[in-house]
Amino acid sequence: MSERRGRPRDTAARRRILVAAERQLVSDGYATMTMSGMAKEAGVAVQTLYLAYGSKVGVVSAVHDRTLAGDDATVPLLERGWMRQLASAPTVLEAWASAMEHLSSTTVGVAPVHTAIQAASADPEMGALLSDLRAQRHEFSRELATRLLALPHARGGGVADRVADVLYALVGPETHDLFVIQRGWSVEEWRGWVHDAVLDELTGSRGPAVPSP
Repeated sequence: MSERRGRPRDTAARRRILVAAERQLVSDGYATMTMSGMAKEAGVAVQTLYLAYGSKVGVVSAVHDRTLAGDDATVPLLERGWMRQLASAPTVLEAWASAMEHLSSTTVGVAPVHTAIQAASADPEMGALLSDLRAQRHEFSRELATRLLALPHARGGGVADRVADVLYALVGPETHDLFVIQRGWSVEEWRGWVHDAVLDELTGSRGPAVPSP
């Protein structure tokens, strides 16, 4: 998500770099991974990594983007087909069910990388990256909330900020870690709980929302 210097022209090489980087980040931790080690595992020159990503943090940022998207495409989440199709959903119920299906998959995929980034956040550059990723996730949550609340059967009353905060908190990797990794919930249990909790906010089935401060 963050700005990068470029991308290796060779798609296969780019994939090898990011796969190697993800493995080292998740298995060994940020402090242990090195540009030379990633280059060697990917079968490319070290200079290729510096030219494409600028630094080790730049590589980690690219790894995060790839795992969040679930593929090698460069299309942002807000411009993905499933996001554009939300506007044509007959009601907010169908739209949120579709969105949750996609978001749960991306959250499960990015969770190990996010955990590794968070563990390394004492490093100033990694801490800045984590703050940037959180800000981007909340911006995405705000846009998703706006689109969902514009659909039939959604509650009114200007609660987009509240719904955005709920989406940011519940669909994030931190909550996935708490329920699935730490407490042993299945992914299906976590997904179902998040779906129902957010739907309550979208439809107002739990009564009036508490105004945001």
